[in-house]
Amino acid sequence: MNPRPARFPAACFCIVLLASFCAAQAPGSEKLFELPEYKRVQLPNGLTLILLEKRALPMISVEIGLRSGSVADPAGKEGTASLTATLLRKGTASRSTEQISADLDFIGMEYDARVDQDATRISADFLKKDLDTALPLLADLLLHPAFPEAEMKKKVAQEQDAIRSAKDDPRAVIRSYFLKFLFADHPYGRPPGGDERSLANISRDDIAAFYRAHYTPANTVIAMVGDLDVAAIQAKVAEVFVSWKGKAPADAAVPVFKPLTGKRVMLVDKPDATQTYFMIGNVGISSTNADRGYINVVNTLFGGRFTSLFNTELRIKSGYSYGAYSFFDQKRSPGPFIMSTFTKNATTGPALAKSFEVLETLHQKGFNTAELTSAKTYIRGTLPPSFETSPQLARALAGLELSGITRDQFNQNLAREQSTGDTDAHRAIETYFPDHDYVLVMIGKASEIRDIAGKYSDKVILKKISDPGF
Repeated sequence: MNPRPARFPAACFCIVLLASFCAAQAPGSEKLFELPEYKRVQLPNGLTLILLEKRALPMISVEIGLRSGSVADPAGKEGTASLTATLLRKGTASRSTEQISADLDFIGMEYDARVDQDATRISADFLKKDLDTALPLLADLLLHPAFPEAEMKKKVAQEQDAIRSAKDDPRAVIRSYFLKFLFADHPYGRPPGGDERSLANISRDDIAAFYRAHYTPANTVIAMVGDLDVAAIQAKVAEVFVSWKGKAPADAAVPVFKPLTGKRVMLVDKPDATQTYFMIGNVGISSTNADRGYINVVNTLFGGRFTSLFNTELRIKSGYSYGAYSFFDQKRSPGPFIMSTFTKNATTGPALAKSFEVLETLHQKGFNTAELTSAKTYIRGTLPPSFETSPQLARALAGLELSGITRDQFNQNLAREQSTGDTDAHRAIETYFPDHDYVLVMIGKASEIRDIAGKYSDKVILKKISDPGF
């Protein structure tokens, strides 16, 4: 998977998901939105199937999720899971890569595969009338990949080139540098797409072995949303995937990584940089943290929307940046909390100082009842449109299943989130938002900003952006 630049606002999937389903109702409304009921069934071969009717359009959206992501990559061969997912459409036992492309185009089926630390996700969207063609095609890609050697080598070379090219744009890679510096050798420190060195170590045999171990029905969830008859589609899926066998692999070890203490700073030198990109943060929360609703309300006010404290101070008032945001990347095990922004070389010092001042203000003043109400109303009213379509719902339902969150737990968290009070917010701030302990990663022109970095730690780790890896 190619590195991608962060976007504003860059709320992680679970935070957005848990907020987005809140009802767009006026404050004080008695009934909050509840996730609609859906059918969840486990087929005899262990495959988990989730079905939800949404008949507004004659479309069906499919989200296939495997409970294996980049944390399952062999050591030194980071990128194996990503390559495996990418190569599914590069040839099967009965179809060449050209034939697959032609078959997808013939029915106009949208197809995408991607990998993060915890999971592999495959998305497909097609017209209801093409179900009898689309579902067997998906099954062929999933069950009978050929992993042609030539296609694999081509993809490895493309990914290596993409990583090198991405380093020309700090926005595309700063998160990879940050995660590696924060988590070090922990699985969450590994880049999901690998790096220039690890990709070179991966063979076709590695990909085939990863596929055999992880692409099993007992390790997979398929969510389908759209113009479908639940009983009929269940029978059809069972028929198409009846030959798929295999137990779930042992869970990849993802130990809980405790927040770091003290101050750690890394400066990645990009000699031609005219701007400095930086991230500040520490270890955050998991996707099942009981306080995640309270945290979302606080973070909405702190760095999760345009009028947040962080963006107001860095962009609106000072003009140091075009955007500043914060987010909790919730994962199976606690992921990172990140504050992110960028500024011109000349304003790197003031922008950094202002960022830490914002953190100090958060801990000293917090947010009052009126501000908390504003955040809850914002959550309740502005995000639901992002999760109205069949593709959005399919991704959401598969994501909940992969995270181990039931419908009842999901709905209960929504109610808890909307009940956030002063005490809840204060505890969330003191417990989950870094104060004096943090990691700071900067990408910029070291000759101009090295002394600034040194103000935040006695020992600054210096790297060159041209060096392989992160």
